[in-house]
Amino acid sequence: MMNTKKITTLFLCLFLFSQLIYAQDGIDTALFKQLGVKKMWVYVKLPILPKKSLKDSCKVEDYEMGKLGNILYENQAVSCYGWTGSSEKIHTYSASNHLVLTKSITEGHTTFIKFSYNIKSDIVKIVQNSPNEPDSMVTSIKISYNKKGLKIEERTRDVFKSDSNITITKYEYDAADNLKLMSVYTGEMQLIQRKTYEFSPKSRKLLEFSTETKLPSQSFTRGWNLYNFDARVSKTEFSNNTWTEYLYFDNGLLDQTLSYNMEGKLNSWKTYYYSYFDGNK
Repeated sequence: MMNTKKITTLFLCLFLFSQLIYAQDGIDTALFKQLGVKKMWVYVKLPILPKKSLKDSCKVEDYEMGKLGNILYENQAVSCYGWTGSSEKIHTYSASNHLVLTKSITEGHTTFIKFSYNIKSDIVKIVQNSPNEPDSMVTSIKISYNKKGLKIEERTRDVFKSDSNITITKYEYDAADNLKLMSVYTGEMQLIQRKTYEFSPKSRKLLEFSTETKLPSQSFTRGWNLYNFDARVSKTEFSNNTWTEYLYFDNGLLDQTLSYNMEGKLNSWKTYYYSYFDGNK
């Protein structure tokens, strides 16, 4: 059985990968680099909450970027609604712009996460340790590629103290070499999670995606992306009849996201703000 730390590490790896697929949270590192974005901060309004209106807002995300568009610092907290919980991360990069170290501070608990890469720039080792814990958690990843150099399998081994755990991730691609299926298994080949992706043949835009989870509990969601004339996502619809709409500034940066619940009511409204290295706005 996987303990909490192992599940956290597994989904950390999945999260790092997923950021390459889903970039609709306002983080577009290529555009940040092009425009010279220095900082981004996000405010949220939750009119769905009792006694809250669109006048109530809270800063929930803070990011600082380097000139290469990478994220140097991020802070997430929803304090103005009276909720507890915060997550702060400081990222360090190598000369080749690979993320090599993250200092994560969650609820006052500090964790250092180190990343190592192979010659294809894929992560092959993750080491997590904390000043309060003498033992490190080490994740080793063995990767197999096909003749085109595409990743087809990862064998991930987590080691913490005397305990170890193996997970296997398999990748399949469509005729245009877009990822179409990612399946995660236990070391005994019991399905943990399966994700599917459907891209448009020419523009290679993500049109449809789904997530089927078996462990630790079963769930299934499917979503669809709609695009505007500028080839930016304008709306994401989900199989549970919820959806999110995206509005952009003229320069392509995300301006607002509006999320609606199953009753069609505005659930949350995020607004995005930016500053730039040259001082222009």
